[in-house]
Amino acid sequence: MPTENQVLVFLEMERGALHPLAAEVLGAGKQVAQGLNGGLAAVVMGGGAASDAASNVRQFGVERVYVLEHPFLEAYHGEYFCRALSEVCRMAAPTIMLMANTLVGGDLAPRLAWNLEAGLITDCVATEMAGAEITFTKPIYSGNVMAVYAPATTPTLITLRPRAFTPLTAVETPRGEIIPVSAALDQASARTTVVERIEEEGDGIKLGSAQRIVAGGRGIGRAEGFALLKDMAEALGAAIGASRPPCDLGWVPAKAQVGQTGEIVAPGLYIAVGISGSTQHLAGMVGSKTIVAINKDPQATIFKIADYGVVGNYEDVIPAITGTLREILV
Repeated sequence: MPTENQVLVFLEMERGALHPLAAEVLGAGKQVAQGLNGGLAAVVMGGGAASDAASNVRQFGVERVYVLEHPFLEAYHGEYFCRALSEVCRMAAPTIMLMANTLVGGDLAPRLAWNLEAGLITDCVATEMAGAEITFTKPIYSGNVMAVYAPATTPTLITLRPRAFTPLTAVETPRGEIIPVSAALDQASARTTVVERIEEEGDGIKLGSAQRIVAGGRGIGRAEGFALLKDMAEALGAAIGASRPPCDLGWVPAKAQVGQTGEIVAPGLYIAVGISGSTQHLAGMVGSKTIVAINKDPQATIFKIADYGVVGNYEDVIPAITGTLREILV
């Protein structure tokens, strides 16, 4: 029987293994479960590797792991995943359900909320108890306001901003009951068909999982200028990001965009080079732990949120910093 006030965490799979954000979502789940004095459960769905992933989840000390394997769940398909996860929710009867605010989570959460007639709070960055009531905080108006929401339905679905929560650490002795779940999935009932999947192969560190990011803006001036940023990123072990203008101008790939209409990131270190600091861009990176701004305009908005600032021409500043980094990190 499910625990009263059970918190259910949906864990994505990526390339046959748990998604890199799994520990963070579990960490948030543990925090919510403790606040509600309830239990923590997880659900893993996939093709033939879900059972192995479920065994790995037991290392985090959850009470139970629901696992659902089906050929149609090998790769993400909104309709199949929604139907399968709805079955798990009806069995687990969670009070709160959490998932990462990734491309999958952003598509799946509203589908599931509609199907379960449940409330949905997206892109949350914090949770706390207000008396006997739990609340969730999310940025709105491009991050200029932090709004606090209280669940009004059972269940309530929550998506979590990446890098906003502390990852849950593994326990010494794995525990947790593994519960197989079945769902009737058939192609005839699906309204959409995946014709082809094309995965873009990218070089370097993925933006969404990077702990360090070097990002450039319109102030870089030209595509060739990003070569200096790439040298710095290589020395730091960082990913390359950008504001929207360099992406629109074709200086860097669109997948490098950080901002309200791009990737939402919160790395330990974010170096903004030639970025003025528009609200749209700040909405995507304001959660970074340490922000360093490099800009020749001393009045640039980015300096208002930066922990450290350098006023100067990036073509002079970046090589000097990169050279020092290479000496220190050798």
